[in-house]
Amino acid sequence: MAVLAQTQSALGNYFRHSSGGTQSAVLGLPLLLFYGAGITLVPEARNGVDLISSALSRLMAHTANPTAIYIGFYGFLALADVGLFLWLRKQNRLNPQWLLPLLAECLLYAFVTGMLSSMATRSLLGLATDAAGERHFGVVAGLIVSAGAGLHEELFFRLGGIGLVGLLWLGKDWQKPSMRLVTLVLVSSVVFSLAHYLGEPFALTSFVFRTVSGVLFATLFLTRGFAVAAWTHALYDAWVIVVLGK
Repeated sequence: MAVLAQTQSALGNYFRHSSGGTQSAVLGLPLLLFYGAGITLVPEARNGVDLISSALSRLMAHTANPTAIYIGFYGFLALADVGLFLWLRKQNRLNPQWLLPLLAECLLYAFVTGMLSSMATRSLLGLATDAAGERHFGVVAGLIVSAGAGLHEELFFRLGGIGLVGLLWLGKDWQKPSMRLVTLVLVSSVVFSLAHYLGEPFALTSFVFRTVSGVLFATLFLTRGFAVAAWTHALYDAWVIVVLGK
């Protein structure tokens, strides 16, 4: 009974704190570091809405030692991540033991996202599809692509497209359920889906699939925070690209 009570307490602490903004930054930053290192090896894995690397590339073009700028930027982020982690751990607001529950939770959400998106597409159109595009990647490149998609697409479409726009449009209580928030989620999800067709032909089935997936990622962002949404997105993409080989 004591072990069960301790487990329940630990899980309760995890769910209470893991969705916080600072905790999300710490838990999501490893995706950025992995992706940032990865695109130096596989440049074609760069994400289409990767505004960070784009800005960094412009800065590096005007410096005498671009490698030092790149390493310095990501090194600073790594040190900041460690510093934030230690600070939150000291306050009992972050625990390294959360990594396994986080991955397990996000794997479950990734499975549910794929299943529900397929069911919705089949129900609406009578056809099943997945979110795979026409590009194919090896294992390493696929993992880099997945990390980049999970991080940057959640940064752009959910944190920016819902969080920032919601704050500016709806005010400080923007997360409170309302029809305007529902509208914002739907619009951002449609834009998220359409953005994929800048590099591939339009297909109605994958458009519906991706729109539904966007709604589900947005729901995770609103209820469980940025890091859970980003890791779920990355793990789902890794399953499609690396495991299924699409």
